[in-house]
Amino acid sequence: ANANEIEKCFNYFKSQNYQLALQAGRNAVIIYPQAAGGYECLGMTYERLGDFNLSIKELKTAEKLTNSKADLGTIYSYMGTDYDRLGDSNNALLYNDRALEIARDLNNQEDESKALNNIAGIYKDQGNYDKALEYLNKSLQFTSNPSMIATIYNNIAVVYLDKGDNNKAVEYYKKAIEFAQKAGNYHGTAIIMLNLGNTYTDLKNFSSAQYYLQKGLLMIQKLGDKYWEAFGYRYFGKLYLAQNKKALSKEYFTKAYNLFKAIGDNGDAQWVYETYLK
Repeated sequence: ANANEIEKCFNYFKSQNYQLALQAGRNAVIIYPQAAGGYECLGMTYERLGDFNLSIKELKTAEKLTNSKADLGTIYSYMGTDYDRLGDSNNALLYNDRALEIARDLNNQEDESKALNNIAGIYKDQGNYDKALEYLNKSLQFTSNPSMIATIYNNIAVVYLDKGDNNKAVEYYKKAIEFAQKAGNYHGTAIIMLNLGNTYTDLKNFSSAQYYLQKGLLMIQKLGDKYWEAFGYRYFGKLYLAQNKKALSKEYFTKAYNLFKAIGDNGDAQWVYETYLK
């Protein structure tokens, strides 16, 4: 029964039913407090739901309890993402480097691809776009998983967006959606749709922006991912601002600000406040 709750948590997580994964994970750590798996799955689930501090807490417990190199690789990968989302690029790089080292030790190309992709994201955040693209292209070489390919294409699009090449970004977002849908990755599809909608706002194609933002936001709300729901509100705020609908725009930026605050993402909350609400 004990191992069952852990297994249930991982199964729900894989099927992207994060609320049930959360329930099973919480049960698992109560019933089986010395098993790393329950904490690992719970930490991964909190990351998907946008609660990065809680995710780190559970993953650190899992790290102490496991002797499995493969599990450590997964734990470090998720911790790297958590720290990156919280704006701590030093810890993000530290944990992603550890994940990369383990993937290479175990000759696990899919995990190597994931780690390279994550490190690329840190370089992007630092404004080092050429280095980010170099790592993303390396990452593509190590994977045949359509879900991972979708993530990489999404991230290539984000780099082009930051470089100011919006049309190139749209091209890669569309490729990314195609692969995410092929993989049956509902979560990934939702995120990419939000990003694509936001890019259409920048291109002043407001009807396409509205279409993709609406679709992406509804999907992400169904999954209960608060981090990306807050981004959806932020993107809608930007769309309404571009259309000079100031009251609606303020309403959505406020929703984004409040939600970022609620999940402990003070960096993004502050940015929304300084940029749009001050």
